[in-house]
Amino acid sequence: MFTRASAAIDRGVVRFMERRMAPRTPVLDPGGARTQMLELARAYRDGTLGHPSPFFPEPAEPRIQLRAAGDGPLATQIVDLAFRSDYVPFLPAARDAYLAHAENMTAHARWWTSERGRPTIVLLHGWGGGNYWLEARAFVVPYWLRHGYDVVAFQLPFHGERAQGTQALPNWPSPNPLRTNEGFGHAIYDLRALARFLRARGASGVGAMGMSLGGYTTALWASIAGPDDVGGIDFAVAMIPAVSMADLMWRHGESSPARRRAEKAGITGEMIRDVFAVHAPLTRAPRVAPGARFVIAGKGDRITPPDQAKALAAHWGIAPLWFDGGHLAQVGRADALRAVRRAIGELGLAGRVFRT
Repeated sequence: MFTRASAAIDRGVVRFMERRMAPRTPVLDPGGARTQMLELARAYRDGTLGHPSPFFPEPAEPRIQLRAAGDGPLATQIVDLAFRSDYVPFLPAARDAYLAHAENMTAHARWWTSERGRPTIVLLHGWGGGNYWLEARAFVVPYWLRHGYDVVAFQLPFHGERAQGTQALPNWPSPNPLRTNEGFGHAIYDLRALARFLRARGASGVGAMGMSLGGYTTALWASIAGPDDVGGIDFAVAMIPAVSMADLMWRHGESSPARRRAEKAGITGEMIRDVFAVHAPLTRAPRVAPGARFVIAGKGDRITPPDQAKALAAHWGIAPLWFDGGHLAQVGRADALRAVRRAIGELGLAGRVFRT
């Protein structure tokens, strides 16, 4: 019953997202769109799919501005972080348009911190997220604080304070392949910079936990930089994850005018997969240890359906942790979170537990 009800909620959200994304879909020139897609695929795939990859350059340690934002749960302090990102888009043709989004070039995060030396979990929100108050509840921040972790809620590109003006919904990821690809390159660049800062401040370990779009980004980060990298992560928890942006866009747009225009122009789902391969989590082997990889998924998820989680879990060589709910109504996920917390603790990645 919970699975069916959660699936119905998710389907309604998918229809809403399709309507809102439609005006953002670029008009395709049937004569040139296919050629342009093939050229983009070659440009983004040429020498970039291995490790290390020139698409994911290593950032310098950032100059972070800290601003006290009050007291948090369990005697923690809340600190807002901001730093200017010096990310340069990989593809020269993308640079002017991408860098014109000035707000997006400053990274923002909120940090719940206690004594030095605690491991830190970086939280990565879903599409349209980034509000700190909401993310603290979605990820149950006090739970992780109580069990010995500091927590950082990071705002992904084009979200939260990085969004343009009064824009109601983010324009990334989107059917624009240049913005979508460069946005993922940008996200990993800034996250590696943030991890460098956290380790320099004394974090005994850094892990990532993301939902949906954040789950995709978590899985991508885990494939780029592991614990042997100062900008990497020691563990990765991908919740209700997307794993193929191409398949999701193609599937959810099945009956849309945008897909009909794309097909008329000779564009296929396989071509989109080729363009997005540079950041797809299944392109590269994970850099974190097998026992430090976790996939949590909902049986009733209709936004990032169960086959996405299954594909990531198979790629990581692990079994998914299932709950009965869906993407939004995550009914029954508490058992999965407890299992992850215990497993991370057994890796030695836990701080002092607060007794209440």
